[in-house]
Amino acid sequence: FSTEEEIKAMIGVFNKRIDEAQTENQQMIATRNKMLFLIGINLSLRISDLVSLKWNFFLKDDMTFRDFYKIQPKKTRKTGKFVKLYFNQVVKKAITDYIEEYPIQDLDGYLFESRKGNNHITEISLGRIIKDTANEIGIEKNICSHSLRKTFGYFVYHNAEDKNNALIILQTIFNHSSP
Repeated sequence: FSTEEEIKAMIGVFNKRIDEAQTENQQMIATRNKMLFLIGINLSLRISDLVSLKWNFFLKDDMTFRDFYKIQPKKTRKTGKFVKLYFNQVVKKAITDYIEEYPIQDLDGYLFESRKGNNHITEISLGRIIKDTANEIGIEKNICSHSLRKTFGYFVYHNAEDKNNALIILQTIFNHSSP
């Protein structure tokens, strides 16, 4: 997603789905999907890491937000590298809004729980959620689950005054070996 208008349109579709939900379960799923999109474009995680996030990634036992969280991305586990993530106000608001409507039962539970049991949604499901929503607003470019991570990088780079420094920062955030 390369414009703020596209992001706002995506959020608009998620809001519409929440408002038009016929059942409490449909509304909860629509709210979860909106939270997934907002967290996805604000945390820069690979999809394999995004779908497996748990509430305790963000929240302490007293239900206050952590200042940051260190995650060892699945793709780089063999190297032993960790990435330190900070949570901006968009992420905190998305989580707070969800929790206010659907209180958490277990901090060890998944943020993006599957409808089919006690597991997280699959990467394929996440991709379908994003692609279907993008299609609904008329985005015709190739949208996939990785588009969330690319959106994060796009806005960091394009909003930076020093593009060279932005590349170095993104290299660190993305845990890439070269710019």
